[in-house]
Amino acid sequence: MQNDRFSIRNMLKIGIPTLLFLPLILVIALLSGSILFLDYVHVFSGASWTGMDLFMGLFFSFVMKGLDNNERVEISKRLTPMMLFFMPSISAVTITAGIILAMQEGIFILSSPIIIAVLVIVSILTLQGIGIFLPNELRVYLEIKRGGKDKNKIVRLTMFNLKLAFSQVIFQIAIIVLMAHLATGLAL
Repeated sequence: MQNDRFSIRNMLKIGIPTLLFLPLILVIALLSGSILFLDYVHVFSGASWTGMDLFMGLFFSFVMKGLDNNERVEISKRLTPMMLFFMPSISAVTITAGIILAMQEGIFILSSPIIIAVLVIVSILTLQGIGIFLPNELRVYLEIKRGGKDKNKIVRLTMFNLKLAFSQVIFQIAIIVLMAHLATGLAL
């Protein structure tokens, strides 16, 4: 299996700009002092994160099921840079912007049942991301770097992450519902 395009240099060439772009936008929004700009950053990054997880967890996992392991490995090679760099960046920006917005709007009240529920869900999403997604993607990357001889391992980890992405969509929708009620002041 040829993996010269799957080098650390190529991964970083794709990954570093991907990793830094959204946090840079968040910093610009914070420095501008515009709550509207910050709100756009939060909504755009949150919609992108949820949309990506929906696409990966529902549609893409269905497509991957119809492929043989060699095709799945080739797709995993192209998917890994995004999963290693873009997904942590977009999730961190979404969560950070959301917390800052809630604090600026005076609705980040730790005694609020809605805030507590959101923080529990955010904790679950963060633990899944740091404790499962990233280690699995690193395992996929390292296996491909070793020549990708264990195709079953690559496929198993990639398919697991795709299924986990769908579970994240469920949690993200729950946050959207809770935060919409909190932001509008309407009861659940």
